[in-house]
Amino acid sequence: MAFLDNLKRSTSTGGIKLRRSGREVEFKKMPDRFSLRLKHGTAKTADALQSLIGSMEVSIRHIESLRVAQMDVFEIDDRTKLDNSMEILRASPHVDVVSHIYRLGENVSSEVIPTGIMTIQFKPEARAMEREKILEEFGLEVLEDLDFLPDGYSVKTTKQSNINPLKIALKLQQYKEIRIAEPDIAFKVDFLYQPANSLYKLQWYLKNRGNQLSSIAGADIKAEEAWDITTGSRDIVICLIDDGFDLEDPRFNVPGKIVASKDFTGNAFTPTADLDFNGHGTACAGLALAEEDCQGIVGLAPKCAFMPIMIPTDITDRLFVAIFQYAMIQNADVICCCWKARAEYFPLSTAMNAIIQKVATEGRRNDKGCTILFAAGNDNSPLDGVKNDMQWLNGFAVHPDVIAVGASNSRDKHSFYSNYGPELAVCAPSGGGSNARSMVATGTRDGIGANSQFDGTSGATSIASGLAALILSVKPELSSAETRNIIMETADKIDPENGQYKDGHSLIYGHGRIDTYRALKRAIQS
Repeated sequence: MAFLDNLKRSTSTGGIKLRRSGREVEFKKMPDRFSLRLKHGTAKTADALQSLIGSMEVSIRHIESLRVAQMDVFEIDDRTKLDNSMEILRASPHVDVVSHIYRLGENVSSEVIPTGIMTIQFKPEARAMEREKILEEFGLEVLEDLDFLPDGYSVKTTKQSNINPLKIALKLQQYKEIRIAEPDIAFKVDFLYQPANSLYKLQWYLKNRGNQLSSIAGADIKAEEAWDITTGSRDIVICLIDDGFDLEDPRFNVPGKIVASKDFTGNAFTPTADLDFNGHGTACAGLALAEEDCQGIVGLAPKCAFMPIMIPTDITDRLFVAIFQYAMIQNADVICCCWKARAEYFPLSTAMNAIIQKVATEGRRNDKGCTILFAAGNDNSPLDGVKNDMQWLNGFAVHPDVIAVGASNSRDKHSFYSNYGPELAVCAPSGGGSNARSMVATGTRDGIGANSQFDGTSGATSIASGLAALILSVKPELSSAETRNIIMETADKIDPENGQYKDGHSLIYGHGRIDTYRALKRAIQS
């Protein structure tokens, strides 16, 4: 009676509810489609099918072939004749399986097809005679003993099966001898781009599945979804201004990758003179745009071009101006600065403020402006304010034309060191915090070495610069202000309790943790 009640309740709503890996799933029947598998060969057209089994006295058309399931999908013009047509097909000696097509719940794009195969797991106490009786009752043929599932079998419906696999599973799930009864279904996937780099599985900030210690699923920037849209363009240049780069690293040393490199330390920038395997700049560049080369890590924007600018640890206002002028003249699209003044209180000079404004509004081709990002800093202090009777000011990060980037961790919480304030634009993943993970970055040539763990707002800013480059890869006509707004408006409002967002902004997270996929979708629609 329980089965009949469940079946009536399911079919009355147009669907069948089954447990699938412990979760209830509703299969809703599509009224105008069916699928079939022939015993031999395939039927890739309506004419081919009807020449084999005879006229069906109804108009049908072939929709698609499913290679793995070896099934063909057809659509019928008169849905009132669907069930009768399927009975005609089942009676044919040429047909192996005929099935309705279902969708999962209300999702119209989630078509699934029972293939006629099922997974059954008996309870250990079920005797062999009881198991055989159940298989015989439903006309099920054993295909395989499942060594990865104790007391589990792969079985197949036959001509003696008098109801479809979904209804068989629904009934079997009521049997005391059965632990699991699930129909095998054919389903479509949206391929989410996953690099083959050897350390990619450790890059939780790109795709956090929650399967690593001290991380939670979803605490990431949605890179895989975004990479189905773009992995970047060589026409878009990320300029990283930093302390040193290993330009012989295979993740950078590829045709067309490096453009207009410049050393402002007073030396000639040559690959052999400026190798820095474990430098801060190498790590930042890797997070932003390391190529997919099947070793080490991959950057967020691996197909974008790289403009490395090397600077000394002591610079002047004038040198700063010259650096930004150079980046603008050389057509940088994104400028990433993962550093700040050592002084706690550091207002910019008029010249520095002015050059940032000029580059941000008049740089790039057609005066669209360069997108400029600065790290918020790692002092756990205000970007502009007083803490413990000390005045703090990061003049670079608070510039109105700059994207100031803070850090969140593998649990979507505030990285304890990350600076904060109303000037903070967004945050991006990095290490930091109790029960959180560090980030893996480009270190030695094999990706594993003294600098393979990399935290701080430097890492967060490098990742955010990759997002800016991906946005411009899909919509190069965007201005720097438009790019900045897209990054902020599409950010995820993580940790709302501690974030205390007011008018969409949090003092510790800015507008939230960047979401690459949402940002690219917004850019395309803009």
